Amino acid sequence: MLIDASEYTDRLNRIYQKIDNAYQELAREYGDFSCEGCPDLCCNNVFLHFTLIEHIYLAEGFRTLPEETRNEIIERSKAYNKAYSTTSRPEENLKMLCPLNNDSKCILYRWRPLACRFYGLPGTMESPTRGTQEFKGCWRFESLHGDNIKVRLDRTPFYREVADLEKALRDHLRYYQRYRKTIAQMILDEASTEGIITRGYHGFEGY
Repeated sequence: MLIDASEYTDRLNRIYQKIDNAYQELAREYGDFSCEGCPDLCCNNVFLHFTLIEHIYLAEGFRTLPEETRNEIIERSKAYNKAYSTTSRPEENLKMLCPLNNDSKCILYRWRPLACRFYGLPGTMESPTRGTQEFKGCWRFESLHGDNIKVRLDRTPFYREVADLEKALRDHLRYYQRYRKTIAQMILDEASTEGIITRGYHGFEGY
């Protein structure tokens, strides 16, 4: 079964725009906080992603790249995935550039997932199972502001919107497998002959 998922990726794009606007508004509260001049590189951190819709959206961006660039990213993804699978507790111990990083910039910045968009500024989130969670800022934020956190970005409404969208997509596709992947694993899925994206459609055969 081939599914045109543009309705869902369009909705995710609108959510992302709201996140970016909220992030920039909060950044202004901290003196126009930005990554400019930061000696650290957050793309060395391991980020895990938990929604199928983010995979589909990132894959759409990946398909816009020239073939040579895609092939380079695939090779970097293979190296990253090998390191990830052979490193003890990789989320804590692996320090390796994301395969989408090129010259300290994200090749698919417009299509980057939630975790990448929220990273940097302090945040908070209400979880039905974990209660109130608080997230500190990145290394650069702490070096500039220390513990002087006057306001946090509330991630709750955005995660709820994405969760609702994810549920709608999965119900539509009858796809209920657990999802937990790095960006490298997303890319390698798309590099396979049975990748999620096929000619602009999203194929989930057999569900």
